[in-house]
Amino acid sequence: MRNDAFQSNDIEGIVKKAKRKSVIRNIMVSTISLFFIGALSLFINGMIVNHAHEKAVEANRLLFEISEPNIHIGGGTFDYGILSGTYTYNKYKLIEDRVVPWGNDFREFNALGHNENSSALSVYDEVTVGETEGNVRYYNTINGQRTMQFYHPWFEYENIYNDLDLIQNAPDDAVMEVAISFDQSYTVKEVQEFFNLKNKISWYRVNDYNLRAIEQLKGLHSSGDSASYVYGFSVQTMKGEGKMETQNEEDFLATLAKLKDTGNYRYLINPLLENVKQNMKDGIILGVVVTGTKEELLKIKQDKHIRAISLGAVATEY
Repeated sequence: MRNDAFQSNDIEGIVKKAKRKSVIRNIMVSTISLFFIGALSLFINGMIVNHAHEKAVEANRLLFEISEPNIHIGGGTFDYGILSGTYTYNKYKLIEDRVVPWGNDFREFNALGHNENSSALSVYDEVTVGETEGNVRYYNTINGQRTMQFYHPWFEYENIYNDLDLIQNAPDDAVMEVAISFDQSYTVKEVQEFFNLKNKISWYRVNDYNLRAIEQLKGLHSSGDSASYVYGFSVQTMKGEGKMETQNEEDFLATLAKLKDTGNYRYLINPLLENVKQNMKDGIILGVVVTGTKEELLKIKQDKHIRAISLGAVATEY
């Protein structure tokens, strides 16, 4: 039998068929590779962002341990992006055994677990009301509750509130929070010695001002500092295995150091640490927040230690 020679069109067909197989194979390999790389990238991004989210949330928790009296945070939502993310959380006040909703906040964070400075302590849900600057009151826009005010002993003010009349007129079944501003700075130990409602203190306000502020901020101030803008610490915090422990100035400094170690909010924490350490020798406690019933809070003594009494949130039984 005779073998016929390959024709040119046969060779071209074989080459085209081989090319088609090669193209198909390359497309399949590329598709599988892209799918694998994409899945791997998503997995790695998820791990990075998840770790960063945990770090950012922990830093935010520490921030609320040294700011915004009586505020607790919890719940919320999370949204992960590419090497970044956002989260929201709910804020509420716990006054005695009653919960008062206080709005929610939004935070952005990067792959390092750093909350963006632009979103730090930027949402206060607060509005000012008053006929003149001297009688301004701050209110929470979510629930209409008053926001407490504090008065610094270094400064003079157009008007200083004494809200004992408001406390007297509150409903009999109400529990309240009240900001007490002192005439000078004290230590926790000194406050515990002279303050007659020491067992009702829930929060200490600290002196976060630099001594240079005495000259820089000299003059008559229109209003006190909103509780949203002051720093301090709770009387008690949970440590270890769910055990509540009493805090003092050293615990406050330790919390600041922990927050600094996270790399978050350095523009706030670095000057705060410097100023508080500078003021330690004279005592750093400028005021307290107390909670209780009308009957209990009316026992606040108007003595030389108390400069101002500012009513905050009021919670009734129904």
